[in-house]
This record gives sequence, C-alpha cells and structure tokens, in this order.
Amino acid sequence: MLTAYAVTATGPTVLPPAETDFAATAGWIDLYVPTADEEHAAEAFLGALVPTREESQEIEFSSRFYVENGVVFMTASVLAGLDVGHPVLTPFTFAVSKSKIVTLRYEEMKAFRQFLAVAPKPESGCGTVVGIFNGLLEAFIARTADVLEHIAQHVDRINSEIFTRKPSERLRSKRLAVLIGAIGTQGDLASKARESLASLERLAQYAAAMLPDQALKNGNGARLKLALRDVRSLEDHVNFVLNKITFLLDATLGLVANQQNQVVSVLTVASTILMPPTLIGTIYGMNFKDMPELGWGYGYPLALAIMAISALVPFLYFKRRGWL
Repeated sequence: MLTAYAVTATGPTVLPPAETDFAATAGWIDLYVPTADEEHAAEAFLGALVPTREESQEIEFSSRFYVENGVVFMTASVLAGLDVGHPVLTPFTFAVSKSKIVTLRYEEMKAFRQFLAVAPKPESGCGTVVGIFNGLLEAFIARTADVLEHIAQHVDRINSEIFTRKPSERLRSKRLAVLIGAIGTQGDLASKARESLASLERLAQYAAAMLPDQALKNGNGARLKLALRDVRSLEDHVNFVLNKITFLLDATLGLVANQQNQVVSVLTVASTILMPPTLIGTIYGMNFKDMPELGWGYGYPLALAIMAISALVPFLYFKRRGWL
C-alpha cells in the first residue's frame, strides 16, 4: 500500500488516493508491503532504487546504511506485533533526500500509528522532511521504552511470586515450570528490545553524520542528539532488566533443584529408616527349624518390637541432626 503525504509547516497531510501526479505535491511517501508498481512509483518519486525486503533484512552495515544519488538510506530493526501477542523484529527503512522522504515497512506498528496521531499538530516539529524522520525515530524510541516498562512490571511480579510468598506456601513444581516459561518470555522480549535499540542507535549515529547540515538546523540536530542519548539510556536499562531476568531464572532453577533434593532426601531417609526392620523381618521370615524364637510364644511380638525400635532410632537421630 502506498500513502502519499504533503509536508506542510504544520506537519504531514494525507493526499487523496486518486492523486496521480503526487510527485509535485508530496513530500513523504509511506510504503506498507508495497507491490512492484508501488515500488516503481516511489523510486520515480525519490530518484533512487528502493531496497527489497530481502535487502532490508540483511545484517551487513553496508546493506542497511548507504547513500545513493544523494538519498540517505537507513534501515533499523523495530519491534512490532506486541498488540497481538507475537512480538517480532521487523525492518523499517528511511530514504531521506533534501526535500523528500520515503518510509518502507512490512508490519503494522503501534509506534507508527502514534506518530501519525501527533504529527499533524503544529508543536510536533514535523513540518520538514527531517522533522518527520526525527518524529518517527522518537516514536520508535518511546514505544521501546513502553515495552521495557511492561517487561519490568512483569519481572517485578515474577520476583514477588518467587521470593515474597509466605514460608508455609511452598512453590510446587508445576508453578515453577509456569514461572520459568514466564521468565523466558520476558527474556526473549527484552533481548528483542535490546537488539532494536542497538539498531536505532546505529541509525541515529549514521543520520547525524550523513544528513545534510542544512537539514539538521532549526532544532533537528538537537532532537537527533537527544534521541541518541535516550537510546543509550534505554540500552543501560534493558541490560539491567536482562541481568535481573537471568538472576530470576537462576533462582527459579535453584528452587527446582532444591525441591528435587528434598524429595531425594525424604526417599533416602525413608529407605534408611525402613532398612533395619526389613532386615529383621527378612531374618525371621527364613523359617529355619532351629531358630530359637520360632517356638516361643512371645517371639512374634518381640520381632515386631525390635523392628519398631530399629526404625525409631534412625528417625530420632535424623531428627536431631536436622535432616528431617
């Protein structure tokens, strides 16, 4: 889908879909999963080739950041799909020239919708091509910050579940398995957020170096530097969150191992306690003719008493040592 916008002093304005000669009036073209014809139209508008989806997904720096015919191409990996419960990293490409900008995306993004809601406002600072670029970059950073807040809240709940339960309430194995799954989900999301932030940092650095100096005037250069500082501060925060997630995973696995050790300890103590009575019962079950207690009237109660005492002595010993 191709959407053309006129860039005015108050911000971008959508041009009618029936507009055929948008090259004269448009300043921004947004491509969402474009067809071949839409890509050709954007290339004619921009004066440079638009990267394919495969090219935008390559990880080489030269494939994501380059200049062609005076147009600066920059691709970042941006979080998408959180609203539907399937977070993914998707490429988002900026193609910026002196007076035109093309954006290329393949997923619906909440950050993009939020940008479109605030961009037409006069105070948004989106009245120029670089202003639109800065606005989108700020929207992606703000969305990533929201994701990190969401992750931190979940991690705090998991932490409370693991460490602040009443002593009498032991975490069962099934509950621990659920917690391990939750920790893994948050860890995967935090890793995606860190990768996205690293990509946005490279994009901001490249933009600061390659965009024309004239375009970075009127506060746009300062906005770009501020966005870069925000990205770096979020990277520090996501590293802290990932360290906490790693600690919680280690702690949960430790609790699982502790529960398993407790089960093994109980089985070991039980087998140790029952070993002497089993030995005595086995001896008296051999039924030899010359066993002295076989003809004695009190032989059976005596055997039972010896078995009970032989079980009670190890039990009391283990109890005194704190093994039970």
